[in-house]
Amino acid sequence: MKQGFFIIISILLVACDKSSSLSCEQQHEKAKNDFKNNKFVYYDYLQSDKSFDRKEYSRLLKENQITLDTLFPAGCIPSSQTEINENCYKNMMNSNINAKFGNQFFDSLRLKSTIKNN
Repeated sequence: MKQGFFIIISILLVACDKSSSLSCEQQHEKAKNDFKNNKFVYYDYLQSDKSFDRKEYSRLLKENQITLDTLFPAGCIPSSQTEINENCYKNMMNSNINAKFGNQFFDSLRLKSTIKNN
């Protein structure tokens, strides 16, 4: 019984090893390449506003070949290097998309995605 438990724990540790993650510079390059290949992923925080329709926002972004993904606010626990590197990709992709489409583009889509409460 104890051997089975240790085997399962060992498998999980090996499966969760993220030492092969890319550096921040590599993440930047990956984001640049994805952007050049028109693979646009926009990272946005979840909105707590009940009048905001995230599904509609995602649909409007898709009309412009942009996929919506979620950013989660940083917590109290310090991030691992892997999480920091993943944020390098997200930050670079968002910067490139904002430069291409402009902040007003996203603001207007957010406004269109607001549910009208009449």
